[in-house]
Amino acid sequence: MLRLFDDTANGPPTFGTVSTSGYRAERLRCLRCLADDKGMALKDIFGSSGPTEADRPELERLVGVVERGMAAWAEAGLAIQHIKDKQLWRLDGQKTWELWCEKRLGVSSRRILQLEQAAAFGRQIAELMPSKLGSGASPFRMPSTPAALEPLAGLATAEERVDAYIEASTEAGGEPTREQVKRAVSKRKGRAPLPKPRRFRVPGATVRIEFNRKSNGSVLDALQAAFKLAEEELERQALESQTTAA
Repeated sequence: MLRLFDDTANGPPTFGTVSTSGYRAERLRCLRCLADDKGMALKDIFGSSGPTEADRPELERLVGVVERGMAAWAEAGLAIQHIKDKQLWRLDGQKTWELWCEKRLGVSSRRILQLEQAAAFGRQIAELMPSKLGSGASPFRMPSTPAALEPLAGLATAEERVDAYIEASTEAGGEPTREQVKRAVSKRKGRAPLPKPRRFRVPGATVRIEFNRKSNGSVLDALQAAFKLAEEELERQALESQTTAA
């Protein structure tokens, strides 16, 4: 680290004023011995007494590396969405999505879903925030971890999620923490009543839909999601039957 031997909070690193105990002092004594043996000054070992404007391109390059690394989770969430939507995971021969996540990625499908949702929430915020804050606002940047966006799953609409994130960001004065986002979400959870349950009679069955806080209130969306889950369950059962028969 650049300030390894600097015990002062302000000003450039100074290698002459350090603690006389612990790891820092020991490292400095070793470096001084090396300098004495070679007839060098400490600044010769470090290359210079401090960075100059000539070093700025290196700083910007390294900051870019850090920022790309911090945003990598969002790219991972988008990649997971494509793998799942296009069913590319089937190429590995796993019977279910859940098994594929555990075998190929080493994580549970629940954790994968959280990552996928957080990435989707981030895209929603990036799209809607400029219209709420105006063109002069700073561009949205993904948080360093998906944890800060995960509480947004408790809100029903993209508008509510964006408003909650803006409030949390204002409180934080920048990137909010998970707890700050969670507080902003909690303020909005009780504002709108849940839609009433819906009941549909179909030949041979009665279908009942009960909405929760994560729902957008759409009957069609709920039915489509249920139909997809039923298809996946039937497919899983068929694969298990084939395996047993074999």
